[in-house]
Amino acid sequence: MSDRGTLPPPEVLASWPKPNYINPENQTAQLMAVEITLCSFTTIVMALRLYSRGVLTKSIGTDDWLMTGALIFAIGLTIVNCLAPQWGWGVHLYDFKPEWIVPARKLAVATEVLFTPCVALTKLSILLFYHRVFSSRRFRYFIYGGAAYIISYTISAIIVVFLQAIPLRAYWDKSIPGRFIDGQLAFVIYGALNCLSDLYVFFLPIREVWTIQLPKKQRISLVLVFALGSIVCIAGIIRIYYLWIVFSPTNWDFTYQGGPLYIVTAIEGDLGILCASLPALKPFIHRYAPGLLGSSSGRSRPTGASPSYRLESYDVDRRRDTRRITGTGAHSYKMTSIVTGPTILDNESEENILPMQGVGNNGWDRMGGSSDGHGNGGSEGRNGIGKKVEIEVTVENISNGTVEDLEKQGPLSPRSPRRI
Repeated sequence: MSDRGTLPPPEVLASWPKPNYINPENQTAQLMAVEITLCSFTTIVMALRLYSRGVLTKSIGTDDWLMTGALIFAIGLTIVNCLAPQWGWGVHLYDFKPEWIVPARKLAVATEVLFTPCVALTKLSILLFYHRVFSSRRFRYFIYGGAAYIISYTISAIIVVFLQAIPLRAYWDKSIPGRFIDGQLAFVIYGALNCLSDLYVFFLPIREVWTIQLPKKQRISLVLVFALGSIVCIAGIIRIYYLWIVFSPTNWDFTYQGGPLYIVTAIEGDLGILCASLPALKPFIHRYAPGLLGSSSGRSRPTGASPSYRLESYDVDRRRDTRRITGTGAHSYKMTSIVTGPTILDNESEENILPMQGVGNNGWDRMGGSSDGHGNGGSEGRNGIGKKVEIEVTVENISNGTVEDLEKQGPLSPRSPRRI
């Protein structure tokens, strides 16, 4: 594929059958079926992700936009790969028409240009998602290091693509003299670096999730969600194998092996987006198919309504904390509702995976002061998964009533004053 030339040696030519330019053996059907099906399904899942984040939970972030960019490159990659069989990829070299050389090699360069940023944006999006949900400073250092690693080898790979032939046009136009790199070595090294980043990104959060104070069954489920990326890692390893075969200077049927290489390239690109987007569909499933999540009820909000949460505090024994707030005058407080111990809030988001720092044991932080009014706020972090909700309230003197009395009045309407 690099500077091997366009014709095999005479002994290889003598072993070939007569060319079949009319109905040659090819892999067009397999390639088109995998490419179109996988890209279509990935696009649908990505659209549902944006709907879940942008409409249902109104929590769309930078990670979603990076993943959208990855999808754009993935769609372009699918289009290029579907054009490849028309120009000889997936056909035996002895059935390869000479006029296919130029468009076939141009398509190969286009595939390399589209695939590299596609997988890079996917993994950067996943790291940004980790940054959103994990608050541990030590863990975030691993996120920054992984992002720097991905950006570095991605830039290097793009440079190699454009410098694999000097001038680049000599890669497809053999009438132009040029200098060529060792394509087999360069692209196998890139494939290995890319595969290592797959393993790093998809398995990075497992230790953090496993240490959370949750029932073992729930921890295993969370680990399996993050480990969905192992499928992508397997696709990356298979891709390295085909890169080695296709770019081998002694392989004179590289056009036929190019078919599986195009297929596994699409699988790696699309599956990365797919696996990373599936966990974000929980709000969509919760609303429209709650039975899939084991929910006993299908409650949902009216269309256009904002998410609502009941602001409560729980201790590690899952008992309700009904501390009453009293005082004189007006004071400004910040309230944080968290779940600690083996409890998960039943909401439609995945905002925070603890431990969190700076939250007092009673769930209240006095703004600019102690958290409980007695100087004993504390900042001990807690392990768990929960929705962190912060509001500012003005606490006036509450008299002649208890929390239970207030609760008997029923839920508040969206327009009524808030009660503590």
